[in-house]
Amino acid sequence: MEEVVKFDELADCKILIVDDVAVLRTLIKTCLKKAGYKNLHTAESGDHALELLDELEPDLIILDIVMPGTDGFEVCRRIRKSKKHAQIPILIQTGMEATQERAEVFEVGANDLISKPINVYELVARVKLQLQNLILQRKEKAYQARMEAELSSARVIQESLLPTENCIRDVEEASGLVIQNHWKASSELGGDLWGLQQIDEHRVGFFIIDFSGHGVVSALNTFRLHTLINESNLDWGNPKECVHAVNAHLTKVLSPEQFATLFWAVIDLSEDTLTYASAAAPPVLIGESGAVDDIRFLDTAGLPVGIVTSYEYENKVVAFPKNSFVFVYSDALIESPDADGKMWEEVGLMSRVQQYAKDGFENILPKTLDEFLKSAVHPIPDDLTTVSFIRKK
Repeated sequence: MEEVVKFDELADCKILIVDDVAVLRTLIKTCLKKAGYKNLHTAESGDHALELLDELEPDLIILDIVMPGTDGFEVCRRIRKSKKHAQIPILIQTGMEATQERAEVFEVGANDLISKPINVYELVARVKLQLQNLILQRKEKAYQARMEAELSSARVIQESLLPTENCIRDVEEASGLVIQNHWKASSELGGDLWGLQQIDEHRVGFFIIDFSGHGVVSALNTFRLHTLINESNLDWGNPKECVHAVNAHLTKVLSPEQFATLFWAVIDLSEDTLTYASAAAPPVLIGESGAVDDIRFLDTAGLPVGIVTSYEYENKVVAFPKNSFVFVYSDALIESPDADGKMWEEVGLMSRVQQYAKDGFENILPKTLDEFLKSAVHPIPDDLTTVSFIRKK
């Protein structure tokens, strides 16, 4: 069977042999040298070993217990209390036979022990095992660090797909709308994406999509969709046709267990309307004329995109006069548990939005988001996107 760690990776590891008996130091060093280890160092006392730690930074310590002055137990305790050296594997050599005394070896932080008199084969085998474990741990940490760095870079790239602050500001200036938004991927990469476009002088289009799951696969799907939207001549003014185009594309590229919810809408300032098409998106909140009691959920039923191409999506039209708002969000907002295991769901979200709307529609998104982030258990289990469009008086 092929070894996970090659011996060449072990041969240059720094091994510190600590023993007050010169003959034993020489014996251990000779045995390990014949076994192929090249980087061998010795210390004749516990104090000497502690002095060498910073300079040598050993990969493994072979430590005698019974020594004059600072004994092996105390050396082990001090190493384990050190922030810099606490993780060094320690192999104790001892002639103790009593179970309680041998147990104390592990209580002070030793990784393993070998009995005196030294058995050469046992010594070499235990040294190899400790160094193999050390190398594997280092490889795992290096892999995790690399993955975290790559995921961090991917998050930055993914966030660049979202509407920029300048884009949002331009649309606000051209339309008179107030646009508030929040996007946060889960602990991994995200499957949420939202987009925005000034269609003409009177119309603003937007969408929010949430791919099933989260992580690398979901993030790749957001890249696919972003490419489709940028490279296709979509008619942003016709939501159902945009949803049909997205559905047709995703059914070709998504695996059978993947899908996405999608809400696509157009705000028409000249007609005082909001036209939308939905593919099983979370219920969207809308309010008009500044009346808190009139805040309601839009019907967002429909088949998620990416499942079948034959499904027919429909445009629906609702009033969107001055002093109105529309609030869209991904399902993390209503499906993330708090400390008691409870989720807001639609009823809880509605009550909060009605409460915050009393002080003005501009308060809905920031106050809802603030309360959610305070009450939900972190890390949030899914990606979180919230977007609000407010039409002033």
